[in-house]
Amino acid sequence: MTTFPNSPRLLKGGIVLIDPTSASVQRIITLQYNPETLNRTLQAQGASESGDRSEATRLIDPPVETIKLDAEIDATDQLEFPDLNPNTAQWGISPELAALETIVYPLNDLIQNNKYSCKINQLAG
Repeated sequence: MTTFPNSPRLLKGGIVLIDPTSASVQRIITLQYNPETLNRTLQAQGASESGDRSEATRLIDPPVETIKLDAEIDATDQLEFPDLNPNTAQWGISPELAALETIVYPLNDLIQNNKYSCKINQLAG
């Protein structure tokens, strides 16, 4: 905690990644501040066989989920005490950016399982 009288009040936040099948916590990414904004939208994927808008829409796939997060990442407060935060002094905000970037990429196991499933479906078809 900083001793500077004009330091901002910290509102810590974080992102928790949870396995959808087991509900176990896979990873926690801590943020120094709560995100400025966080929006989640779902868009249904459907098709009507005849194309007539008056007919009921049939869902063909799970909805497309979009998450938008506006966050400010700043190392200034952590650099005030370099002895307590040696990684920040050396790497800056790179570890936080790398952790956020990994959310976009699927796990290697998932990629391998999908490749295996595609091969089985090709052989069966």
